[in-house]
Amino acid sequence: MVEPHDTKEWIRAVARYMNLSLSDLALNAGLAASTVTRYINDKSGKLSVTERTIEAIAVYSGIPKNVLPGQRRLPGFGESETVKYDARQDGALPDWVNTAIAAHKGNRNGVEPWLMKGWALDQLGILPGDILMIDQNRRPKAGDIVVAQLTDPVTQRTESVMRRFDPPFITTHSSKMGPGRPETVDDDRVVIMGVECGVIRPRQ
Repeated sequence: MVEPHDTKEWIRAVARYMNLSLSDLALNAGLAASTVTRYINDKSGKLSVTERTIEAIAVYSGIPKNVLPGQRRLPGFGESETVKYDARQDGALPDWVNTAIAAHKGNRNGVEPWLMKGWALDQLGILPGDILMIDQNRRPKAGDIVVAQLTDPVTQRTESVMRRFDPPFITTHSSKMGPGRPETVDDDRVVIMGVECGVIRPRQ
């Protein structure tokens, strides 16, 4: 049986994870703001929330009931879907790939190759196995493909992802993964690390 204090902890954690106030979390889940805020702020232990309230928050957030974000894999927090490309570790690729990387990089500092491992941007033509040249010095503009670092506010675990920058959000565009939750770029929990300036596709 889930104890009341565990439910309160879960609701607070979900609000932090969604980067929302308790009132906004309730309203977005189709609940009255006071339903959640009065329960969370109650010190007497006499107030409770219904199963319907918990279910509404779980459905809206996509986070299972009474499972804290970070305790199991959740959309947006798991194994990094993009990593810095390492020719020694990422399989035997044709020599022309490293030649192309060197040509893209040239003498520019802060331009590094990143390997895409997921399907988050397949609708934009970015596929698993693609190598994206990322310029860490370029300022992102609307529509740019970017590498971003996401930090789970509960566990402080980080993940690197590739997304499209649609200010003030980063977004997925995937036919395989379906709609994804936009992440607000706040330079704290969500930080853009660089902007795509070239794509290399080693395999056809």
